[in-house]
Amino acid sequence: MRRTLQPAYALMALATALACATARAERGPDTPDDSPSDTSPSEEILMPAAPELAGPTAQAIIPAQATWVEPPNLPGLRAAWLIGTETAPGPYALRLRLAQGGRIGVHVHPDDRITTVLSGTLYVGFGTIFDETRVQPVPAGAVYLAPADQPHYVWARDGDVEYQESGFAPTATNFDVR
Repeated sequence: MRRTLQPAYALMALATALACATARAERGPDTPDDSPSDTSPSEEILMPAAPELAGPTAQAIIPAQATWVEPPNLPGLRAAWLIGTETAPGPYALRLRLAQGGRIGVHVHPDDRITTVLSGTLYVGFGTIFDETRVQPVPAGAVYLAPADQPHYVWARDGDVEYQESGFAPTATNFDVR
């Protein structure tokens, strides 16, 4: 019978190995590994903090300070890239505001898109024809997934809607759906 470690046990084993390696590194090369411990079995042993990773620092992105555009072929829509772009590989967040009555016709994206409705109710439908009778309401706080290459359309039927789409670029929006 083959045994595998559960994820929690594997994480504990990794943390223990890291703690032992850190302790050896702190003692230095001239200290024997069998030196007596400074702690008794009843004392709490603190794990070392995780090393800080090199990379970008956390930064708040204020939508009001973003560059908002109004595509000429989509009346009532305003959009701003908060994170990433359509072309640069990596994660992105696209904030959209659709005015009451605004529609975005049938289109597809080459990547999976996760849409979170922030305010209002967005109506979404899937298929190659914009059918008002087949839309589903997505209220504020709700999320839906538009799978890659799945034709879909949205509508701000009842009032203004603000929502955010996220995924991994490169991405695009193609209205030439056949």
